[in-house]
Amino acid sequence: MKRFIIIIVFLFLIALLISFNYLLWDREKQLENFQDLREAKNFTIDTLGEKNNTLDKKNKELTEKVESLNSVVSDLREEFNRVSLENTDIKAQISNYADLIIQFKKNMNTAPINELVKNWFETINTKNYKVASALVSKNSQDEVIKNPANFSKTYQEEIKSIHLKSLQIFTGLTDQEHLGKLQFRVIAEVEKPEPLQAQKLYKSGDNEKYITVEFNTQSKEWLILEVSDKP
Repeated sequence: MKRFIIIIVFLFLIALLISFNYLLWDREKQLENFQDLREAKNFTIDTLGEKNNTLDKKNKELTEKVESLNSVVSDLREEFNRVSLENTDIKAQISNYADLIIQFKKNMNTAPINELVKNWFETINTKNYKVASALVSKNSQDEVIKNPANFSKTYQEEIKSIHLKSLQIFTGLTDQEHLGKLQFRVIAEVEKPEPLQAQKLYKSGDNEKYITVEFNTQSKEWLILEVSDKP
C-alpha cells in the first residue's frame, strides 16, 4: 500500500514538474512572440516613417512644381494680355489705315482713269486692238487681255460695239488685297456681233465689269491691269 502511495505521489510530482516546465516554456514562447511582435512593430514604424519621409519629399517636389507652373501660367497670362492689347492697337491702326486709303481713293482725281477706260473702249470699237493692247499693263495677269493675239481674237468675237456708260471708284471691300488695288466699277453697253456667239465675257446690253488699273512710274500714265466680272 505504501508503495502504491509513493508511486502515486511520484507520478503527481512528475506531472507537476512537467506542468511547471510547460508553463515556463509557454511564458518564454509568449515573451519571444512579444519580442518578435515588438520588433515587427518597430520595423513597421520605421518603414512607415521612411515612406512618410519619401511622401513628404515627393509632396515638397510636387508643391515646388505646382508653384513653378503657376508662375509660368501667370507669366503666360501677362504675355497674353500684353499681346491682346498690342493686337487691339494693331487692329485700330489697320482700321485707321484702311479708312485713310478709302478716303484717299474717294477724293483722288479720276479724270485720267476715266479717259483711259473711255479710250480703251473706243479703240475696241474701231477694232484697233494693237492700240488697245498698248493700254494694258505689262504686269497684267488677266488671261484674256495680257496676250495681244488672244485679246484681239476674243474681243473681235465677243463685241460688235462697246460704250462706257458709267465709271466709279470701287471701295466696297476693305481686305488687304483690295486695299492695295485701285479698282473701278464700270457699266458698259455692248452690242453683240451677228450671228450671236456664246457669251463668254459680255452679254448683249449693259454689262457690269470691274477694271483694275495701275500707275506706270516710268511712262507716268495709268494702265489697265485686269477686267473682271467681280471685284
